[in-house]
Amino acid sequence: MGISRLWQVGLTSLPLLVADVLLLISCYFLSSFVTQLLIGSSYYAGLWNNLFALCVGYVVLGSPKRLFTATGINPVCELRNLIHAITGSFVIVIALNGLVGEVTRDEIITIGLAFPMTALFAPLARHCMRRFCARQNWWGEKVIIAGSGPQSAAVYEFLKRFPQRGLKPIGVVDCNPADYWNSVGDSEMEFLGTTDELLGICRREKCHWVFAVLSGKNEQESQRILNYSGLIPNLIVLPTSLSLPTLWTDSFDAAGLPGVHIRDRLLFPFQRFSKRLFDVILASFALVISSPLLLFVAIWIKLTSPGPVLFRHHGRIGRNGKTFGAFKIRTMVTNADGVLQQYLDENPEAKAEWHRDLKLKNDPRIIAGVGHFLRRTSFDELPQLWNVLAGDMSLVGPRPIYTDIEVEKFEKQFPLYLRVRPGLTGLWQVSGRNNTTYADRVQLDAYYVRNWSLWLDYFILLRTLRTVLLREGSY
Repeated sequence: MGISRLWQVGLTSLPLLVADVLLLISCYFLSSFVTQLLIGSSYYAGLWNNLFALCVGYVVLGSPKRLFTATGINPVCELRNLIHAITGSFVIVIALNGLVGEVTRDEIITIGLAFPMTALFAPLARHCMRRFCARQNWWGEKVIIAGSGPQSAAVYEFLKRFPQRGLKPIGVVDCNPADYWNSVGDSEMEFLGTTDELLGICRREKCHWVFAVLSGKNEQESQRILNYSGLIPNLIVLPTSLSLPTLWTDSFDAAGLPGVHIRDRLLFPFQRFSKRLFDVILASFALVISSPLLLFVAIWIKLTSPGPVLFRHHGRIGRNGKTFGAFKIRTMVTNADGVLQQYLDENPEAKAEWHRDLKLKNDPRIIAGVGHFLRRTSFDELPQLWNVLAGDMSLVGPRPIYTDIEVEKFEKQFPLYLRVRPGLTGLWQVSGRNNTTYADRVQLDAYYVRNWSLWLDYFILLRTLRTVLLREGSY
């Protein structure tokens, strides 16, 4: 099993390594070219040496951070490790130049341009390569789920939905086949055999990953699953169905029992200060950049629909339950409430959709043309940058809620919502948005709060760019 495993790991890792190195080289070459245009200098002799040191340094630093095993790593952790490796490789280039000679003006400008460019585009290039490779049969590693039940089905569906993580589920094994048939429901999980046959199935399928799902199993069944799964090179154990933080956690030995060490970053003052500083700087920059667009949209609305350009949606619930008014560009007609009520009275299906999701796919209140454009691009929420500067909101956070009905839908997760400022963008907005249910939105917001970090914010902001450009899940 060793040779086939190394071969599959290599096939999965090589495209990502090639994409990273080509992106590094491209950004450095482009920065060198821009440097020549800015200061009128000619080609400098150390260019190829710097490129070689940059690429070698990146590979050396990225390898222990699992950037090239590629399989199963959480995308936020991957983003953090990627930026760390890129930063370290540029530091190596500067240090080597300082040791063997001097860091020239051309090199300083080139590195100053290349580093932020690489930090911005390298995650996007890696994401695109993962999406492309995920469609290829030869890429990725197979996964078998040991233990059936609702949690197994959820894991199976998750891996099926995100094949770009490099793990492709092929089916399930269980101690008792009856447990599978009783719990499979609408899941597409294929029953591969009993737990006793797991090793043979893995050899036949050339599978080197097993997810042991122990929720709902008694001690004897759990131990049996672990005994056989432990013979597979990569074993992921899911002992509970409780919602716990999954990022930034460490294993902890508690008297011989496995534990999870959870550190809540929301309790660290420096982390909170860094998030607030990041909000103020980026929101100020975004307001300046978007000013011409806001002026154009204001004129378009005035020519299309009578009424104010901006409105303030009062009653939004913020951090610690404090209410505030969220600024938005008006995308609806001025008599929106009356139009909505009439539409719901005349359309029972739309009324059921409204009560279920508190939104309509075909909303009659939206101004034709400009309203649809603003909502699909999310440009109608740009004025909320003022809310970010005022401290009512953050750039990244849960979607703001404002009605008692929404509070009720959050149920036990509502205390998590109150811990942070609501966001201009968030995990829900980049995870399908209006194509998801309200229950999905609650779970995504709860996941964000439990796993918050500056890296998660950076990841969501990068995904927001893609979501806005491709208009994913918007209507």
